[in-house]
Amino acid sequence: MSPKITIKESYILVEPEDGIDYREIQRGVARLFYSDRIPDKNRIWVFREGPEEFSGDDLLKLKYIIKENYPSDANVKKTAIVVASKLQLNMAESFAQIAEDIPQTFKVFSNFADAEDWIKE
Repeated sequence: MSPKITIKESYILVEPEDGIDYREIQRGVARLFYSDRIPDKNRIWVFREGPEEFSGDDLLKLKYIIKENYPSDANVKKTAIVVASKLQLNMAESFAQIAEDIPQTFKVFSNFADAEDWIKE
């Protein structure tokens, strides 16, 4: 299933189903890149607790998908990742490190309000 995407005034809110699933994240990334109805704004991804179906290899695959499809004229400069579990925290921080060469900043948060404040800066 594709994540729920909500267009807010200052950002795009992306909410995958409970847990982490590589295919769901991949579908969300594709919608963000290729849907004409989704504006080119900074993003907040919110992950909830649930079954973890995501591997370290998936992080590299995700990075390459984003890098290969990243529009040269994109206005997205920040993506906040809000996590609910320790495993999600470790995975998100690892992704933020390996994605340093993507032309946007990824930052990990454990609460939504902090992520929203950072995105709006």
